[in-house]
Amino acid sequence: MSTLYKQVSPERRAPCSPRLPPPIGPAQAPAPSPGPDPTRAPIANLHPSILFRKNTAFLGAVFVGAFAFEVAYDNGMDKVWDKINKGRQWKDIRHKYVEAEE
Repeated sequence: MSTLYKQVSPERRAPCSPRLPPPIGPAQAPAPSPGPDPTRAPIANLHPSILFRKNTAFLGAVFVGAFAFEVAYDNGMDKVWDKINKGRQWKDIRHKYVEAEE
C-alpha cells in the first residue's frame, strides 16, 4: 500500500502556531469599578453590557426607546397644537352649537 503524501521529518516541519513570549511582569487584576454615579439618572447607571450583550436585548431596547419617544413627542405636540389653536377647535366651541341632552 503506497502513501500519497511523503512523511516530513519533524526538523523540516513548519510550526503550526507561533510561540508567544511569556508575559512581562506579574499579572494585574483590573481595577474595581467605582460603582454607580449618584449624579446621573438611574437608567444611565446601567452597565452597557446589559443592553449590548445580546442582539435581541439591544433591538428590544431600541424598540422600547422609539415607542416611548413617539408617545412623548405625540403628547407634547398635541399640547402645543391645542395651545396655539385654543378657541378655534370643535372641542372649544361645541357648547355653542350643540343643545344640551335631556
